[in-house]
Amino acid sequence: MEKIGIIVNQKKKGAIELGEKLKEWLAKRDIPAKDSSSASIEELIEGSTFLICLGGDGTILSVVSRMKARVVPILGVNFGKLGFLTEAKADEVFEELNAYLHQKPLVDKRLMLSCTVKGKKNVQDRRFVALNDIVISREGLARILQLDVIISGEKFTSFRGDGLVIASPTGSTAYSLSAGGAVVHPKLEALLITPICPHALNLRALVIAADEKITVRIRTEHPNEKALLTADGQEKIEIDDSYIVEVTRFHMPLTLVKSTKRSYLETLRENFKFPDFE
Repeated sequence: MEKIGIIVNQKKKGAIELGEKLKEWLAKRDIPAKDSSSASIEELIEGSTFLICLGGDGTILSVVSRMKARVVPILGVNFGKLGFLTEAKADEVFEELNAYLHQKPLVDKRLMLSCTVKGKKNVQDRRFVALNDIVISREGLARILQLDVIISGEKFTSFRGDGLVIASPTGSTAYSLSAGGAVVHPKLEALLITPICPHALNLRALVIAADEKITVRIRTEHPNEKALLTADGQEKIEIDDSYIVEVTRFHMPLTLVKSTKRSYLETLRENFKFPDFE
């Protein structure tokens, strides 16, 4: 028996109303359901076999950041602008849900990132889970950053710039793309390393195997200088040159329920306005 959790972004117009309709629809079919008005997101992750996220891509990212112990399949319903993760539209949700419950669902297994931030002695390690990216940036700093990047124990590069994006294929269409990285199909198992405004003309984004471990350390000239590490833009921590950042693939993938109406490439074409066939 499915136990469905409904996560509603109340800032999105129409999301609350659709959430109520979903609960009524599920109740008529004797399918247990709870929503985020009566339970926390952590409780919904723990007690559900399937989640419906009503919002935008940011809504899904906020849920994923809490999936450190348990990963639950998600159907994303798009109330936002882009919708790379939320492929279904609001007027399609009942058809998509019916297809998931009664047919063999179309799903994507998306590689996720695990990030460990190791600090000074007697400071507990911080751990993050991200679907899109881990970003180290000089936000708030007047000076540029010096970053050392090591891949599975081997020195890769040391450069000065505004920061670094470590992205999954899913996150290749987010910040990494803006920083000059390639679009990588989400079925590929890979990690992307994309420098942000590097002061080195010959330094380019790099795509590596998903099983590699990326280690990053910043260098600072003054003791009070810090950089900002963010995971999917949801969680953040200030770091200095005493911290070591390690990024690997997370041991569990995220299952996204695909739309029966459109493919990933169609979503890509629609969002980026790629030229169509004449």
